Amino acid sequence: MKANFSKKFLAFVGTLIYLFLLVPFFIIWIPYEILSASGHDIEFTNGVFQHVGLVLIALGVVAYIWCSGSFVFYAKGTPIPFSPTKELVVTGLYTYVRNPLYIAGTLVLLGETLLFQSKGIFIYTLIMFGVFNVHVLMEETHLEDTFGKKYEQYRKDVPRWIPRFISYKENDSSSH
Repeated sequence: MKANFSKKFLAFVGTLIYLFLLVPFFIIWIPYEILSASGHDIEFTNGVFQHVGLVLIALGVVAYIWCSGSFVFYAKGTPIPFSPTKELVVTGLYTYVRNPLYIAGTLVLLGETLLFQSKGIFIYTLIMFGVFNVHVLMEETHLEDTFGKKYEQYRKDVPRWIPRFISYKENDSSSH
């Protein structure tokens, strides 16, 4: 009981570090620096693009929190190697798409692009999406080594980037 609590506590602390230090560095601080360096005034107007941008940012933030909770409470780990998961995460948004955290990050950055109508943040978003793709390829190799056939089946049934509307169920390969 005590060991289970300490694993969840470590996962919770690691996830907080991820959510409040690592993620904001990439999706708040760097875009802010891009805006500042370009002399772009940070102002909020009331246009359609800004409203769409705010919706994308909100969706991305909700997805980040939801997925992070799946790591802590289901897989007893974090989204970062600080405290890797003990289980393959196949719950929540992961039942529809394999990389919802990266999609969430992309949504937030696209939202910032629209909110601030910034070419610089758009270019940064494209670069980050490229980085996400490379990182996903490395993660997939690690997940296959760690979780074997369970991950192979999951990878076969759940798309990498474009969510499907059928929920993945473990040990059910009838969704082909």
